[in-house]
Amino acid sequence: MNRQEANLFLATFFAGLENTRAASTGAELRPFLDLVLSLKQNLPLSIPLLRELAGLITNRDQNLSNDAKRETGVIKRRIDRRYRRLCRMQEELGRLDFRKAAPGISPEDYIFSRIDFSRYRTMNKNEFEHLFPEGIADFGDAFFKKNFGLAEKEIQSLIERSYERTDRTYTLQQADAGKNRLILSIMRTLETSLETLPLFSSEEIKEETENLLGFVGARQQFIPGKELLYPLLVSGLDNVLITHEDGLETKLFISSTGDLSGTFRPGGKPWTVILISVCL
Repeated sequence: MNRQEANLFLATFFAGLENTRAASTGAELRPFLDLVLSLKQNLPLSIPLLRELAGLITNRDQNLSNDAKRETGVIKRRIDRRYRRLCRMQEELGRLDFRKAAPGISPEDYIFSRIDFSRYRTMNKNEFEHLFPEGIADFGDAFFKKNFGLAEKEIQSLIERSYERTDRTYTLQQADAGKNRLILSIMRTLETSLETLPLFSSEEIKEETENLLGFVGARQQFIPGKELLYPLLVSGLDNVLITHEDGLETKLFISSTGDLSGTFRPGGKPWTVILISVCL
């Protein structure tokens, strides 16, 4: 399909979404996904989320080349970081023994007293780079300002200045006690907090859709229905399975309320987490 043909197809596709706005079932999404998957990787076109979603929804992500997987693995990496956080939480909960708590101490204080912050002083390269820098984008400005009074970029700069990298490790440099406590608390948050942003946003899909339309030369102001693509892509992930490095699977599903949720199994125990809320 050349650019002119792709332009005509996309105009017809989005017009169809607009015309069937109330009755969209997702079946009409397949031709669009086929088009996305047909586009060559070396084109001057940035649509990594659309490529990855097309592969996941059509169950053709395993057929992508290694280069394509590296380019389009954003969603899987986001899901994997959520899984790692749950694994860490499950591991810590498994070590708690409330019978050993001092008399009068609250459950919250006992749990906090059992946190091993020393693990964030020296971290191996793989552990550190799973948390940072990509992991910081899982939360966003509002979260960091609420918890630490700092913006995301300030948090990023603070971490970069505070850790010294070697071939195999990242080590927290000596600083005043207050600064080190802040860094340790931030790293703990990046590793365990579940207050993350949506798995992917309508703004991200809008940007990539506009990149695609611009690439084929579409006059975007005359193409209605573009905003309907996002909910269809979310719904398309119903029953998709994500396999983690340890071999355990996370099942994505659309809940009875319309949320995109995932059932993770850290340590073999099920945890269900909302990944995209229908209220957004």
